[in-house]
Amino acid sequence: MDGYGKRVLIVEDDCLARDMLAAIFLQAGYNVHAARDGQEALAELKRRHFDAIVTDCHMPRLNGMELLSVTRIVWPETPVVLVSGDQLDLSDTAARQGAYAWVQKPCDPSFLLELVGGAVRTSAREASRHMSFPTAG
Repeated sequence: MDGYGKRVLIVEDDCLARDMLAAIFLQAGYNVHAARDGQEALAELKRRHFDAIVTDCHMPRLNGMELLSVTRIVWPETPVVLVSGDQLDLSDTAARQGAYAWVQKPCDPSFLLELVGGAVRTSAREASRHMSFPTAG
């Protein structure tokens, strides 16, 4: 269970897709929180820290790209994976905006789990490099 103890925020306006993603991550051991759009996601982000965010691109109120922009400012260490049904490859745009990755729907659940697991591990390594410990003096 790669995700044991890690928190992931699933942001998806389609109820069935949101429930499916939540079930996949729960089964992998993640603590899953879900939001219907970017506004709900921001409320969740104000309540607790997340190890990763998986968000749809197209949603009402606050879309995935807008949510990504806010997270890069307020929670820059949190990896964001954008998921979209767009036929255009958005990987370059997503990368320029600071996303960890862009995945086209429908996506293979095992690939998505592997991708998010990698994002969480990379983020944890980066955070540990920036930690400072007091020295005995």
